[in-house]
Amino acid sequence: MYIATELDVNGRLLRGNVRMPDGEGPFPTIIFLHGFTVWKTGPQRLYEEFVRQAVKEGFCVIRYDFYGTGESDGEFYEMTIGSEMRETAAIFNWAKEQPYVDASNLFLGGHSMGALIAVLEAPELQPKAAFGWATAMSMAYQAGQRTRFMKGPTERGWDIDGLELSREFMEECVAMDFMAMVKGYEKPVLLIHGEMDTDIPVESSYSLKSIYGDKCELDVVPGANHRFLSLEWKKHIYTKTISFLKAQLG
Repeated sequence: MYIATELDVNGRLLRGNVRMPDGEGPFPTIIFLHGFTVWKTGPQRLYEEFVRQAVKEGFCVIRYDFYGTGESDGEFYEMTIGSEMRETAAIFNWAKEQPYVDASNLFLGGHSMGALIAVLEAPELQPKAAFGWATAMSMAYQAGQRTRFMKGPTERGWDIDGLELSREFMEECVAMDFMAMVKGYEKPVLLIHGEMDTDIPVESSYSLKSIYGDKCELDVVPGANHRFLSLEWKKHIYTKTISFLKAQLG
């Protein structure tokens, strides 16, 4: 089953969708957060194919485009990490109220900056478990590196491949202490990272695991890059993630 949906977050209209199995719910539910400069389908349909596989395994999956990306309203320069954190909280709280969502089995995860947002919000939202693919703990460094090759400056910041990244984003990002912000979440966590990720080095997931300790599983995928651009790597992360989530069901 497919449902197109909209959500107003303090006057910012987000557009998303819900996929779920046919039949009676409620279903264990995954909220999946997309990465930096992409949207809810993902690069090479990375997220869309994961969602379809998860639905076959009995999960409902909710995805929204963050404000300024994909089909949602707004402009990219209006996006910051803080704004995406607030939108994630609104999506999570909205999901808990939906009749097809099993709120006792509600999971939060994502890819790259989406994974970063998931782990930053997990201490407040307390999902049943959390997961991150190529979690962007080094986001400030990575975004800063990219600004060196962007066209600009523009009126508000930089031209990043046809999107305008704001100075506000960079100023907020460098001021955030991600390692401190993730503390306070004591439930199971799965981290998956490509061994050859040159966008967000695998060391960022090792540093995050040091915070979570034994409740965190880190899976380093041999040879994989940031976007897991091969059929083998995609199959691996889908299988690993779904197996992890099914193990948490209660």
